[in-house]
Amino acid sequence: MPPAVLTGWVQRVLVPGVAYKLGTAQGEPAGLLRADRALVLNTSDTAEEREAGEFGDPLQRIWAACVLPYTGARDVRRRVFRTVTDSTPRQRTAWLAEARALAAALVADPPAA
Repeated sequence: MPPAVLTGWVQRVLVPGVAYKLGTAQGEPAGLLRADRALVLNTSDTAEEREAGEFGDPLQRIWAACVLPYTGARDVRRRVFRTVTDSTPRQRTAWLAEARALAAALVADPPAA
């Protein structure tokens, strides 16, 4: 699960009437934000194989299916940096550089047609 502070932010900011609107309870949400792309950066202490095998990557489902599509973001990119506990300062520096490059690529890419 996302950290509680992030969950609280999502619940208070990405709300109906601000981030999306629903025509009916059964209807598809209509995104109200102008962003059609999003980048989600996660850290984890669970090995990728274990997370996929035992948990089915719940954070991917949360961000790419349950949160961001409501806002209108259809291009959701995600990168997980793992495992944090046994990472080295050199590895964390490389992760920060990669995060910067991913963010720059997201901004540089032309909007989806």
